[in-house]
Amino acid sequence: MLTVAWYVPMAIGGCLLATLGGLILHRIPAIVLMLITGLAIIIDSLLFALAPTDANYWAWFFPSVICATVSVDLIFNVANIFLSTSMPARQQGLAGALANVIPQFAIALMLGFADIVVTGTAGQGQRQRYRNAFCLELACGATALVIFMGFVRIERAKSDYTADEKEERRQEEIA
Repeated sequence: MLTVAWYVPMAIGGCLLATLGGLILHRIPAIVLMLITGLAIIIDSLLFALAPTDANYWAWFFPSVICATVSVDLIFNVANIFLSTSMPARQQGLAGALANVIPQFAIALMLGFADIVVTGTAGQGQRQRYRNAFCLELACGATALVIFMGFVRIERAKSDYTADEKEERRQEEIA
């Protein structure tokens, strides 16, 4: 039961961020939210990797859980808002499906790699094996941060024509 209580902040934070994330997206540039996401992944994995055996919940686990929640929910909101505003209505269902399936696939794939890391370092003891898995998470988070900052550009969310309306206007200008 104690383990369940440890994860309650993740559920509460997830509900709050999923609800409020869409409300802040037009005020905070998406690149800033992606920066926060990348940093949250890095902080989360560092705290888990460096936590001592007798780690205090409030000093180590609680901030890790909050960072994990922030990283997942912010990038989910950014991706969904971007895809829903940049795709025509006839393709928004597919875009939403991809926005949900791709992260789940990536999580499953990387969980497999984490298992390979843990299994491949069996002689190092359980604690070190977990640290190795969190170091893999750290590497993935750092890679995501580099990709976000170096290659992804999303305009600030704003009230604008939909993709369908833009296409309609373009067709009217041509005619």
